[in-house]
Amino acid sequence: MKTKLYMFIMGVFSIILTFSQVGINTTEPHESSVLHLNSSDKGFLLPYFNITDLNLKSPVISPTIAEGLLAYNTNTTTGKGIYYWDGTKWSGLGQVNFTNIYNSVIKPLNAVLNDMDTFPYLINAMVAPSSPGLRRFDCDYSAPGDDIIINNPLSDAPNNFVIWDNVNKRINVPQQLLGYSITVNISLKYQQTTSNSEASRFVAYTGNAVVNTSTGNYTGGRKIKDLMFKKTKTSSFPYVRDELVLSPIVVTQEIIDHGIILYIGSGDNSPLNFYEPVLTIDYGVVNITL
Repeated sequence: MKTKLYMFIMGVFSIILTFSQVGINTTEPHESSVLHLNSSDKGFLLPYFNITDLNLKSPVISPTIAEGLLAYNTNTTTGKGIYYWDGTKWSGLGQVNFTNIYNSVIKPLNAVLNDMDTFPYLINAMVAPSSPGLRRFDCDYSAPGDDIIINNPLSDAPNNFVIWDNVNKRINVPQQLLGYSITVNISLKYQQTTSNSEASRFVAYTGNAVVNTSTGNYTGGRKIKDLMFKKTKTSSFPYVRDELVLSPIVVTQEIIDHGIILYIGSGDNSPLNFYEPVLTIDYGVVNITL
């Protein structure tokens, strides 16, 4: 009888221990935690890894590697710091460094990309087709003299980030901004107009969206914004600049994975000629060290 009672009590304690929290240096681990570490003068030390290639699971030797596995990378070439396995590669936690090329205009997490060479005023127009057609915003922010943040020579190194993808013509958004709101602004120069009846269209997509530039329809992906802006009536200047603003854009994982693709169009039956487009990306004020 005593033996059965003893076994019953031990079984109950085993169940309690199995489903309770573990506390180190505390007798009252928080109910929301599985593991609660408590100290005022000691930290939690991660394993040290020498990660020579961020695309390989090495130095982990097990056949598989758990997504979310954390380690501190000691390799200075791939970048020292805390890394996690995201399922396909090692991704770093912490700062994003922006490389300044061609005298780019940078404020904290704001970028101004100025193209004066691809579409110079009255020489080579960026033609926005008549409604309902669309044209992909296809500036080439790489000509000498432009204010750009692009073609980072260290782009394969961790923690460096290319804001404008020149190959795929899209805006990139870093993982650290997940859940934040950003603003995308295009400033376009055009010849003066005597009427406010004309309008320009500004559309943004993400994901694997495929846009029919003739009809303005799209398949796949997701349309983020689709706005109309009236052109400004002027009389004393040969040209005017208008601001096409998309705000707020809430950053989702889809945007981080696929970027933001921009299209412009005309709001009526006549195409519009735009020049010298300036793209401004306002990432807002966030806790990321540049």
